[in-house]
Amino acid sequence: MITLRRFSWLSCWLLLACGGERDDATLRFFLRGNLQLRQREYREAIRFFTEAIEKDPDYADAYNNRGVAWYNLNQYKNALDDYNQALRIDPAHTDAYYNRSNAFAKLGNLKASLDDLNKVTKVYADSAYVFVSRAMVKVQMNSYAGAAEDFNRALQLSPNNVEAYVNRGYLQYSLKKYALAEQDFRRALLLDSLQDFAFNNLGLLKARKKEYATALQLLNRAIGLNPRQPYYLNNRGFVKMQLGQLEEGRADVEQSLRLDDQNGWAYRNRGIYHLQREEYQAALADLVRSAQLTDNVELIHYYLGTAYAATGDQAKACQEWTFSVALGEEEAKGPLEERCR
Repeated sequence: MITLRRFSWLSCWLLLACGGERDDATLRFFLRGNLQLRQREYREAIRFFTEAIEKDPDYADAYNNRGVAWYNLNQYKNALDDYNQALRIDPAHTDAYYNRSNAFAKLGNLKASLDDLNKVTKVYADSAYVFVSRAMVKVQMNSYAGAAEDFNRALQLSPNNVEAYVNRGYLQYSLKKYALAEQDFRRALLLDSLQDFAFNNLGLLKARKKEYATALQLLNRAIGLNPRQPYYLNNRGFVKMQLGQLEEGRADVEQSLRLDDQNGWAYRNRGIYHLQREEYQAALADLVRSAQLTDNVELIHYYLGTAYAATGDQAKACQEWTFSVALGEEEAKGPLEERCR
């Protein structure tokens, strides 16, 4: 699975200054909250920001920063509530709009996320990171032309912006512009040799070309930098299977599923394992699960067709291969022509 690079500390903006007239005790709680936030002690940060809010219920910056702490604890609804309160107090609080856009995106409300980012770009028209953020939301909304414009704008503003290159590469890959995707991933690695996402995505590009040995080297680099990333482990498992390392490949896929049991790509790869072992009922169960969990899993209809054919359901096999060919997947053309006339 190719991955869209998420921001780390750039995901949220926090206010470090202490605007407005406030008593010393309130400001001390606010500043102590900021210190805990920078040290990633998020629960302690929440405690201090709450103290500041109790002393001054109209402290928009404290609500915004407490929202950042909630966000980093994956408590997105709590973060959203705090950003909303900050904006009720101060409707011109641009940083809260930016942060709220991230919470909306995490909660699946992409339209609201985009609406907030549109407000932010009017104020921070020279910020590359705002345009990268908006582009990432547009990618998730399948608004690819608009996403490309925003990535290009970000790179005009900041020609060495690694996040823009990695995520534009993801977009190019999604559009099947593989050469352009590879250029962007390699550019990202020239700028930052520790970009695990870029190593992962380059590995998948090599796997598409059936250059599995090179793909394995790249995926090992990605996993060396981020050993518990389930997508990387799953991808390496697939590549190992293609290299004939069947049991080693399954071990990676199983570890990926232990870390994230809702990843359709991992069920697809375990289904491939069972196909290669001629365990067709087990393969069919995993492949059906894959299709149920995740849209647009690459070659899922081809593999489903293979599993249905092996279990004696030729009608469903032909249906799946037809879907695969309609998606432009060359692998299904042969069995469709040979077995579905």
